[in-house]
Amino acid sequence: MKAILLEQTGGSEQLQYTDIPTPKLNSGQVLVKVAAAPVNFIDTVIREGNMPPGMMPELPLISGVEGSGTIVDNNGTGLENGQKVAFLGPIGASMYAQYTAVDADKLIVLDDDADLLEAGAMPVTYFTAYHMLHNVVRAQQGKTALVYASTGGVGTALIQLAKAAGVTVIALDRKDEKVTQALNLGADYAFNSTGDWLTQVKQVTSGKGVDYIFNPVAGDTIKQDLEALATLGHIVVFGFLAGIGSTNLQAEVANHFSKAPTISYSEIYATYFTNFPLVKRSLEHVYELLKETKLAPVYSTMPLIDAAKAHEQIQSGKVLGKMLLIPPSSN
Repeated sequence: MKAILLEQTGGSEQLQYTDIPTPKLNSGQVLVKVAAAPVNFIDTVIREGNMPPGMMPELPLISGVEGSGTIVDNNGTGLENGQKVAFLGPIGASMYAQYTAVDADKLIVLDDDADLLEAGAMPVTYFTAYHMLHNVVRAQQGKTALVYASTGGVGTALIQLAKAAGVTVIALDRKDEKVTQALNLGADYAFNSTGDWLTQVKQVTSGKGVDYIFNPVAGDTIKQDLEALATLGHIVVFGFLAGIGSTNLQAEVANHFSKAPTISYSEIYATYFTNFPLVKRSLEHVYELLKETKLAPVYSTMPLIDAAKAHEQIQSGKVLGKMLLIPPSSN
């Protein structure tokens, strides 16, 4: 089968399009013919060898942690050949390939008429967004959420899921064209994060502030987040794109102690490895919302052979929503 193999870390040129054997199945696994293999930013971090200590997977590696496809060998698991499925897996799930072996109990079975590209674009970003909204902050109808990086994969999912839950959405992005895109995606308000967005947020909330903040940037942004937060508000940090920063978090919280703020940190694999049933229930609800047309994944596609180009586009910030790699249909 065709696959993208990473044998040594470095630039995008290290992603080799090559022939390797089709995976052999262990007990409890099924063979899935991959329809869509999304590219995530973490794939580029792994490729460059920049994972935190102890988290770098062994090489050689087939990248990809999520996707969709069709079961072609049920291996006596009780699932059926021909069933459409979606999948969220750990690092090393080997999705940049024509076929992958997956534990049967980790699959989400889709309807026969499901669109596999739509479904494949959703597991990581929509679970991340759903988990933060419904399992972490337990979002309530009528509340207001601030969404950083609103036109990225998780940002677009947050906008749609928050609107489906009756939450008012204020989007932040770094470019005016992305601010416009956020409004087109359904945000109620959208501001350029390089400007005086804090004043704008206070204006549109009549000085009250926002109830929920979803922040993958971190760095020193927590100071502004606490300013923007309403009393009893909840900040969720789910990334550190701007690094750790130098802010004294304890001191900043003390400055806003009268708000009784809550600050949480969300990392999906902490939940994945300790409470997978919650992950599965959350994803099943996500796909129900998709079936009800309350969600519309934003994605673009490239052939699997162009994985290096896809990585470059992800790193340059040129991708709206998700980028899906599409394997060839035949061996």
